[in-house]
Amino acid sequence: MLVRSVFHRLCFAVMVGALSTSAMAQKLVSETVEERLKPELLALGFANGQLPELKPAFGNYADAVQVGNMLFLSSAAPQRPDGQFVKGRVPDQVNVADASIAAKLACVRQLARMKLVLGDLERVKRVVYVRSKILSQLDFAEQTKITDACSSLYVTAFGEQGRHARTTEGIVAGPFGVTVEVETFVEVK
Repeated sequence: MLVRSVFHRLCFAVMVGALSTSAMAQKLVSETVEERLKPELLALGFANGQLPELKPAFGNYADAVQVGNMLFLSSAAPQRPDGQFVKGRVPDQVNVADASIAAKLACVRQLARMKLVLGDLERVKRVVYVRSKILSQLDFAEQTKITDACSSLYVTAFGEQGRHARTTEGIVAGPFGVTVEVETFVEVK
């Protein structure tokens, strides 16, 4: 009797979990990428939950290059809604929590680039690879916590297609002293 009762409870729990996962998957399918991003963008301070307008690259490079069905995005630095870049070394000048927000801001710029190049974020088939560089003190070793914020944003936007391979590096110097830089490679439809 006890075994049967436990078995029935286990079956019920599995069914509830499957229904819950199915409901989450259905929600993911019914919402657009930009609708899923809106709460994140609002929390980061972007007006109306919209992706920011981008300025063109200011060096001898392209922000994005598409080769076949792959889109390679140059590294993006974290830019606040007011246009200022997040600068400083982790953790003595920028704490881990603020650096994590900076990583999200860098990914927001990458999402804006994707939209600019592709015209529609629904054309993203999969985020394939992310490389982040964190301006760090020599003894700091928690860079992956910071990159996780960017990875989480991609998963929020694209669901399972947002999960990617990645590399995280701590660096002692970087362009303009920005806290984080993020490169992204994307497969497109």
